Amino acid sequence: MTTHRRDAAFAGASLVILTATGVWLFGGDPFWRPESVVLGVGGALLVESAFLRYPERLLVLWELPGVAPLAAGAVVALGVAAATTAPWILAALCWGLGTYFGLLACLLAGVGNPVGVVLDDE
Repeated sequence: MTTHRRDAAFAGASLVILTATGVWLFGGDPFWRPESVVLGVGGALLVESAFLRYPERLLVLWELPGVAPLAAGAVVALGVAAATTAPWILAALCWGLGTYFGLLACLLAGVGNPVGVVLDDE
């Protein structure tokens, strides 16, 4: 399995678990709070920007054995733990994962990475 497919599989599984948890517990209400959208989308774009700007540092760490599954587990654990006290955090994690899939869709469609285009214009 390529690392892109592995990463997509972990992100997809995390998104399904977190979305199902949020809908089951709250009926989806936290998903439409502005802070959930802004934090999730903005956070994903910041992470993507960091990986594009510093690939020699961050990709080396990301490719270490166990890092991707540990990161996916941490995201799910944080979301589920936050669900009881701050459900908007669970929703923000879902928005972030959804943003990742949006960026991945751009790459697969041949459009390129929109974040990379913005960084190249600086």
